[in-house]
Amino acid sequence: MTSNRSDKVSDLLKKEISLIITTETKDPRLKNINVTAVKVSDDIGIATVFYTIIGQSIHKSKSKIEESVLKKFSGMIRSILAKKIKIRKVPKIVFRFDESIEYSENIERLLKNLKQ
Repeated sequence: MTSNRSDKVSDLLKKEISLIITTETKDPRLKNINVTAVKVSDDIGIATVFYTIIGQSIHKSKSKIEESVLKKFSGMIRSILAKKIKIRKVPKIVFRFDESIEYSENIERLLKNLKQ
């Protein structure tokens, strides 16, 4: 069960990370990242940022950014967040591709096949 505090921190991080991507990112590979959700652990130690890539396929295999690029990017975001938001401990940022769109597309396709 998630706490109210972690929900508020998740919302704040989603907003701030989206702003950082649009305003402070110079790397063209990272400009097209769309933050779909942020989930924070109950102790607010880890924030998992779910993303898709604008203008590319919704399939994970076709829309991928190198892990090393995202790891460096997460460090940069964490340091910017530490300066921007008033929080005792800025969580470690982990990026994960959002597969929910692909999953829902597969479910929809299966349901269409059942109707036929």
